[in-house]
Amino acid sequence: MKIYYLQFKVRPTRKNEKYDLVEGALAHCWIKETNPQNAHAKAEFFVSKSDWEITGVEDYPIEVNESNFSGKDLGTENYFKAKSEGISIAYVGWSRDGKTTAGPFKLKQSYKFPISEYIDNQNKLSQKGRCLHYENGRRCDEIIKAHSIQKNQSLSAIAQNGHVYTISSDIGSLKKNKGRLTYKKCGINKVSTFFGFCKKHDNELFEPIDNDLLIPTDQQILLYSYRSLCRELFVSENALELVKKQLENVVNQDVIKKMLSGYVTGKSFGLKNLNSHKFEYDKSIRNKSYSDIKYVVFHSRQKPIIAFSGIFYPDFDFLGRQLQNLGDHSRNLHLITFCSAPTKKGWAYIFAWHQTSSDVCIDFMRSLATKAHNDPKSLGDALFRLAITNCENIAISPVWWDKLEKDSKEKIANRAKYWADILSVTEESYLIDGLEGISAWKFEKVISNMD
Repeated sequence: MKIYYLQFKVRPTRKNEKYDLVEGALAHCWIKETNPQNAHAKAEFFVSKSDWEITGVEDYPIEVNESNFSGKDLGTENYFKAKSEGISIAYVGWSRDGKTTAGPFKLKQSYKFPISEYIDNQNKLSQKGRCLHYENGRRCDEIIKAHSIQKNQSLSAIAQNGHVYTISSDIGSLKKNKGRLTYKKCGINKVSTFFGFCKKHDNELFEPIDNDLLIPTDQQILLYSYRSLCRELFVSENALELVKKQLENVVNQDVIKKMLSGYVTGKSFGLKNLNSHKFEYDKSIRNKSYSDIKYVVFHSRQKPIIAFSGIFYPDFDFLGRQLQNLGDHSRNLHLITFCSAPTKKGWAYIFAWHQTSSDVCIDFMRSLATKAHNDPKSLGDALFRLAITNCENIAISPVWWDKLEKDSKEKIANRAKYWADILSVTEESYLIDGLEGISAWKFEKVISNMD
């Protein structure tokens, strides 16, 4: 992560006695980001959110370091604040006579995020159970906390005293830590759970993977993939409903409304695609057409250090080539799932997709094969990088995490921010490099039914 500095020409958008004489001002912005485009977008959002109108760009984002602000108290102070907290903005204004300067100052925001209400609604939605089984109905009388990551064989394998580290991703934690992701210890009974299945259907459907180690069979792979998909569907439905509620309460903040409206549009499109994919999975499971699932499984004899379960729409591959445009809402998106699973002699990293997504997913996996062929030592780093970057449903071994260097922990946290930061634009190279040498993963065998 780098520190970028930029300046906007701004003026207050609200009446305020203290600044009645202010004709205009400069917003000096220090932003911790991966590229200048994201730095500019984030600075623009936070300046506008603070009731300033941007009238022009004085200086476009440039990468800076401490030496750029030597002898400048304001610059040095804000540089280190951005380095620590991710962002720092100072406003210096001038009067209408063009002679008097004022600041640094800031206006009190007209919009205050109702964090208590948001967290309360978030908790209520997470407890709102429904069975996602394709035969749900009257028999679904006991909705349970279903684990999307195996408890007895995956979570217990990395736990210390029954606890693992997980990402603390609730809005309260993000606000408290100024947008930075943190990790907290959590009991494995609570990790990765969601009220997405009734007891009957959860026990019957997932018995081949909950009680047996991965072989793998087509049925096992399909069930691992299906559970990842259902958990994402459950979480996405809740997230969309939560933001819609929040959008109803935003009255005077156009920049907030614009951001939330964009989120609703994108999330609605993603949810439409998730339901479309679930329909195909449901049909395959109902008909016992297990060979409809395609997969690549990497097997390791090492002791696992993380356990995870997630899905994503491959946008760029491991060589930086674009596979599909996630912003094009006129086309259905191809989806791939990925997760860890216990085996008889270690653990496995599973990529799986329904055959209806093969056009994109096969190209995605071939790019990984090309990368590994060109540099065999890069495979473990590439797989670790993808899991950290694209998955929030992840558990980390406390024994392994506590031994990591501080620098490695910060790199992982910065990477994990990709899925949480809706203001950042995905870079085409995000899977090419990063987090090298941290996991030390090695894989001895690959099993695939990919055509």
